[in-house]
Amino acid sequence: MSVQSIPTIFWYQPQAQRFGPENRCQTYQQALAQAGFTVQPMSQALELYQEVAETLSNNRQVPVICLVSDGGNDVLAVIARLRAKQAQLPILVELPDLDETKIAQALYCGADQYCLSNTSPDLWVATVSSLLRRARASLSSVSLATPTPQAASLQTADHWKLLDEDWLLEAPTGQQITLTTTERQLMRTLLQQPDRRASHQQLLGAISNGDESEDQAIAHNRLGVVISRLKRKGQAANMIIPIRSVYKWGYMFGAIGKPI
Repeated sequence: MSVQSIPTIFWYQPQAQRFGPENRCQTYQQALAQAGFTVQPMSQALELYQEVAETLSNNRQVPVICLVSDGGNDVLAVIARLRAKQAQLPILVELPDLDETKIAQALYCGADQYCLSNTSPDLWVATVSSLLRRARASLSSVSLATPTPQAASLQTADHWKLLDEDWLLEAPTGQQITLTTTERQLMRTLLQQPDRRASHQQLLGAISNGDESEDQAIAHNRLGVVISRLKRKGQAANMIIPIRSVYKWGYMFGAIGKPI
C-alpha cells in the first residue's frame, strides 16, 4: 500500500467531553493502526475542518474517514458542518451508550454509522472498514468522472441565496420564490447559523418575534405548518427546498447557503 493511499481517520474528541480512560483511546488507536489506518486525534473543531479540507484538497486519492466522539449538541453541530462541506465524507460517531435519541440525531445531522464506547476494538475496526469501502468507492467514481468547465462552474455556484433584502429565496438553479414575513424570518435564522441548523426554540422565537405566550404544542405545530407550506411553495416553482428535521431538536438547511 502506497503512502498516498493509506486511509486516514481524523478522530475528533472534544476536550470537555472525552470519556473513558486514556488507555482505552490508545487501545482503539492501536487496533486501527494495526488494521492499516493512520489515526489523527483532534480536540478542536476548527482544526478538524481545516485538516479534512487540506487532506482532500492536496490528494483526492487519500481515503478519509471522520470519527466523532460523543453526541452532545456541540458535536452534532460539528457533524452537520462536516456533512455540509463534504457530501461524500464517511462520518462515524462514537457514543457512550445505546441512546436511540442521540443515535437518531447524529444520523439526521449527517453521520453514516455509530459505534459504542464499550464495544471491542475488533468491532470498531470492522465498522470503520465498512465505511472505508464507501470512501474508496467514492474516490473511484470521482476519478472516473472528468467534469467539464461548465460543470465545475455550476459546482462553485451551488448556493441558495436570500435576495432583495431577504424577501426572495433563490435556488442554485436560478428559480426564485417570494417569502412571507414568517418565511423570511425562518430562512434568515437557518442561514445565519454557522452549520445551518437551528433549534425549535430559535426558530419559534424568530417567527413569533419573541412572543413566548403561545402554548408550546401549538407553537411547534405552527412551525411545522410554516415549513411545510414553504416547501410546497418551492415545489410549485420547481424548487426542492432542503429543510430537514433534526429529531426532537430542531431543523437544518441541508445545502450550501450564502452567509447572511
